[in-house]
Amino acid sequence: MTLNLKIALIVITLIYLSLILRKIKNKKLQISFSTFWLVSGVLLIIAIATPNLIEYITKALGFEIPANMLFCITIFVAFYLIFNLTVKLSKEAQKNTALVQEISLLKKRVEKLENDQNK
Repeated sequence: MTLNLKIALIVITLIYLSLILRKIKNKKLQISFSTFWLVSGVLLIIAIATPNLIEYITKALGFEIPANMLFCITIFVAFYLIFNLTVKLSKEAQKNTALVQEISLLKKRVEKLENDQNK
């Protein structure tokens, strides 16, 4: 990788990290969600700055080409993120169901009290 490409990638990654930190500061992104993105950005900078790190990891894991390893890791990370978001979505759906049920019970109680008061 040429020096110009490394510098460009590091600058882009730093912009990426600053955008994440800005979203956290403006409370548009929770810290629990942003941890993954911050860690991935730091790891990306380390991978870019360390010479032959990707090639070393590729050989250590038994992949033939670094691109194959990167695609494989990316697919597994995407599956993890999708699974994690599905779990969070399921929890929120359960909370919504509980809230709807509670509101329905309260509405029924209010209607009953109004009917008793009108008699």
